Amino acid sequence: MKKCFLLSLVLFLLPSISRGDNYPLKLRTSYNPGFLRIVLEGSESIITKAVVSQKAQNILVSFPDADFTIQAEKAGVAYKTEKNTVMFSPGDFRGMKVLTLRNPDRVVIDVYQEEKNKEGNTPLTPLDRGEKISKTKTLIIDPGHGGFESGIVRGDYSEKKVVLDIAGKLGALAEKDGFRSYPTRGGDLFMTLAERVKYANSNNADMFISLHVGSNKEWVIYIPVITESVSDEAKPYLYGRGQGEYLKRTVALLNSVKEAAAAAFGSEMVTVRQLPYSALSKIEAAALMIELPSFEDASYTDEFDSKIADTLYKGLYLYEENEAK
Repeated sequence: MKKCFLLSLVLFLLPSISRGDNYPLKLRTSYNPGFLRIVLEGSESIITKAVVSQKAQNILVSFPDADFTIQAEKAGVAYKTEKNTVMFSPGDFRGMKVLTLRNPDRVVIDVYQEEKNKEGNTPLTPLDRGEKISKTKTLIIDPGHGGFESGIVRGDYSEKKVVLDIAGKLGALAEKDGFRSYPTRGGDLFMTLAERVKYANSNNADMFISLHVGSNKEWVIYIPVITESVSDEAKPYLYGRGQGEYLKRTVALLNSVKEAAAAAFGSEMVTVRQLPYSALSKIEAAALMIELPSFEDASYTDEFDSKIADTLYKGLYLYEENEAK
C-alpha cells in the first residue's frame, strides 16, 4: 500500500517537475534597410514550441508549457514578458515574416516597418553604439536556359519555365529582405553563358545563383573550381578576376544553402559536386549552380516552387548572418 502511495505521488509530481525547467533565450535585434530583425535563440526544446502572432501593433511570441528567461544582447526594441509569452512593441509596422532556423536553433522575425515622413513621425530607434547596418547586397539569380533552349522537358513541365518561376519567387523574397535582386533573364529569352557572366560582373554581384532542373532525385549543388593559376603581378591587369578572390565566400554560401536545403528536404537529398572549366568560375562573387530534383522525382506545383524559393532564401539569410559575425 505504501509503495502504491509513493508511486502515485511521483506520477502526480512528474508534470510539475517537467515544467520546472527554465530555458534561457538570447534576444538580439538589428535594423536593416526597411525592416527590423528580432532573433530569439535557445535550445531546440523551446524554440520548436514557439508560436508567433500579432495583436494590434505588438508581436507576441508564446512558448506553451515552457518557462524562459530573456537574455538581451542587443535589445533595440521595447519588450515585456508575461507567463509563457514575450511581447515586442516595435512601433507601427505593415507586416512581418517568421523563420525557424537551426544550428543554432532560433526564431527570426523580420518586421517591415511603416515608412516615416518628414513632418512628423518618430524616427526608428537608434542602433546600439558600435552596431552596424547591413550593407545592401546585390543578388543575381540566373534561371537556366530560355528562348529556343528549353532545357529538360517532361509533359507539361519545361526547365526554362520552372526555374524562371522559382527565380521570380526568390527575387521577391530577397527584395523584401533588403537585397538588390536582379535576374539574368526576366522572360523567355536566350542568353549565352558569356552574357550571363558579364551581366553578373557588370552589376557588381555579391552573390550569384544559377538554377537548373537536374536528372537526380536530390539537390545537386555545384561549386566552381579554379583550374588556372595567375601570378600576383598579373592579377591587377586582368579584365576578369573570376573566382580567385571569392572562393572562400563561395564555400560559405555553399555551406549555408546546403544547411537550408538539408533542413527542408533532408540531408540525404543534398549532394555537392565540383564544376571545373565552367562559366561559374568566371563570376566575381560567391557563386553556385544548383540542380533541383528531376521532373520524375518531384511535382513542380506552385507550392513546391515556393518551398524551393523559401529554402534558397533561408540559405541566403544564413550566409548573410555568418558573414556579419
